[in-house]
Amino acid sequence: MYLEELSKIQSEDIMSKWHENTVPELHLSPKEEELRNKLIDAFNEVLSTLQLNREEISKKSYQFDMEFGIRLYSILDIEADFTLRKAANLDIWRYLSIKVVPDIVYYRWGLHEGRYWKEPRRIWLKAIWWYIYLSWQGNESDTTVVLKDNTTDEIVQLVERAGSLGYRVNLTREIIKRYGALSKEEKGRNNMIFRKVMKLNTARVKTIEPELHPQGHEAYVKELFDYFDHAKETVKSN
Repeated sequence: MYLEELSKIQSEDIMSKWHENTVPELHLSPKEEELRNKLIDAFNEVLSTLQLNREEISKKSYQFDMEFGIRLYSILDIEADFTLRKAANLDIWRYLSIKVVPDIVYYRWGLHEGRYWKEPRRIWLKAIWWYIYLSWQGNESDTTVVLKDNTTDEIVQLVERAGSLGYRVNLTREIIKRYGALSKEEKGRNNMIFRKVMKLNTARVKTIEPELHPQGHEAYVKELFDYFDHAKETVKSN
């Protein structure tokens, strides 16, 4: 399916004419209408699953982002043959946000321009799609298991650390898998282990190639987490 695009200038012009609590008139092709309907169905399904109404999404913002993100990922894959090239195109995300499902973005973020088009790293649909892609464990259920206890901070830490060579997808998926296996106590908000691991990884990949680790990237990721376990034990012993 061909997806239209919107530039930053076009996006700004369109949003400047919007008003609070007013859903803009949509002019979609039959294929786009079909895509929109599936996304709306997914949106309503997530609200039902989380037992929320549209005005209560902020009460469970991370759970909503994760649940809708997984459905968005699957729907775009099936309906729009969503390649990585499309996923890297900001103008496609702007079009989806402003022309296809602006009401869904509105219920999550109001009229925050950055979440529709203005801030490339913060376009909401883009951010949650990449979060799911970088965390994907082969299917929806296994991906949900490793992500269910996370927070919006993990979305930011994962999606906004692309690195100079882009994302290392196998590596991010392994990091998420190991992190998802930790208990809530081990993850503790004050501990911020995920943020620490991502920072350590950013530093290490400048001099070490994870894929060339003698035991593979799984062992490399284990060493990232073990580093902080050892650091914690050292502090206790002192």
